[in-house]
Formats: sequence, structure tokens, C-alpha cells
Amino acid sequence: MKVLQDELIKKIDIWEHESIAKIKRIADETRNELIQHTTGYLSYKKLKLEKLTNELRQGRQNIDFVETDLREWIDKLNQLKEEIINPAKVVVRDACAPLITKIHVDVFETFELFERTSGKTIFEESGKVVVVQDGPYNYTEVRGKNEYTTGHRTLCFKIEQLNGWSLFGIISKSSPLQEHSYSSPSCYGWYNGDYFVYRNGQSVGGQGHDAVENDIVNLTIDCDHRLIRLINERTNRTLELLVDIDKCPFPWQLHLNLNLAPTRIRILS
Repeated sequence: MKVLQDELIKKIDIWEHESIAKIKRIADETRNELIQHTTGYLSYKKLKLEKLTNELRQGRQNIDFVETDLREWIDKLNQLKEEIINPAKVVVRDACAPLITKIHVDVFETFELFERTSGKTIFEESGKVVVVQDGPYNYTEVRGKNEYTTGHRTLCFKIEQLNGWSLFGIISKSSPLQEHSYSSPSCYGWYNGDYFVYRNGQSVGGQGHDAVENDIVNLTIDCDHRLIRLINERTNRTLELLVDIDKCPFPWQLHLNLNLAPTRIRILS
């Protein structure tokens, strides 16, 4: 545990140093930009003043100016004086996008476990394995123990036995357990077979997962990017769904919907 702590603290230290360096660099760039503007502004006004001074000197030497010329010079001089005393407005504003991305500490359970079910399943090995039993219902919902609100986590499963349908995905913790949980408005996931993609509890067509008995599949729950991803290690088929958090609010939970005995799913990690 001490080794892990030291490694994570090192990451925080690196983030701190990089953030400070980034702030200093942006501050230097902005400061130089301001100095260049104000220096250039004053230099430009100085040139205008020198030009006006030369015009006045030339007119006095040649004695060829009239009253209208004098009024024009006075107006130019007053305008230049006003521009120097009250220069163009310059402000320093905050950028819309944050300069520094805040980091978080995500604390997960050491191991995801199956914890709740709507019916004809039992849990073995302290929740590492779910087994479908014969019963009066065609479908059964299974949920994990952990809750997901930030960061991302990849869960690895082995399908030790499979009979009938199997859905892998997520569901909002606030949704009640039910036999037909795939129809829950917060259900996102994939059944096996074609045209079995579920979003907001509705089949939206598309490609379902292709996992069969003894396959290993990885489910990534990415809260930061509002998506889930399922990869079959044998076929390398990758499926991805964007999640509408208005339909599926945090916290999310692991969600399976299984069909027939003797389906048996194991959480590997």
C-alpha cells in the first residue's frame, strides 16, 4: 500500500509542478503582450506629437499659417493630449476554458462484486460469480456492488457457461430492480446477437456483443466521458455507447440481465 501511495503522490507532485510552470508561462506571455501594447501605444502617440511639433515649427518659421491652421493644430494637440491621458481601455480577463484541469482522487472498492438480483440467480465465492438457476421468470437482473460517479474503471468477466441471452452494461442506482431491467430508462448495454443495443431502455438496433461460452469480455465504465465500452478479447470486437446522464444519472452500477440456466459469469477483475 505504501508503494502505491508513493506512486500516486508522485503523480500529484508532477501535476503540481507542471501546473505551476504552465501558469508562469501564461502569465509571462500575457505580461509581455500587455507591455508590448502599452509601449507601442505610447510610441505611436509620441510620433504623432513629434509630427505635430514639426508642423508648428515649420509654420512659425515660414509664417505662412492662417487662423484655421492654428485652430486645427490646437484641436490636434487637445485630441492627442486626451488620447495620452485617457488611452484605449485595456482589461485583463479570464479565459472561458480553465487553465488548469483539476485532478481527483477516485476511490474504488478493491474488487467489484455481484450484490443484488431481481430473481432466479445465486452468488458464489462471496459475489465473484453469478449463476442463473431454473425458475418461473425468463429474465433476471444482476447488479454490482460498486457505484461509479467519476473517473473510469474497466471490469473483466469470464463467461464460464452461457444459455440464452446475456446483457452487459450499466444502470442508474436509482432505478428499481426488475425482471425486465433492459427496459429501464437508465439501461445502457448490449445483448448477444445483432440488433440488441439498448439505450435509455430501448432497443436501438446496431451490433450486440458476440461473446460465447469461455470468452473473456472487458467492460469500461468511463464517467468522465459519459460512455461505456465493451471489448471481447477473443474477437477484439469493440462496442461503445455514449450515455445521457439526464436519462442515466449518477451513480452508475454494473448491470447484467441474464436469461436461462445454467448461465455462469465470473468477475476476474
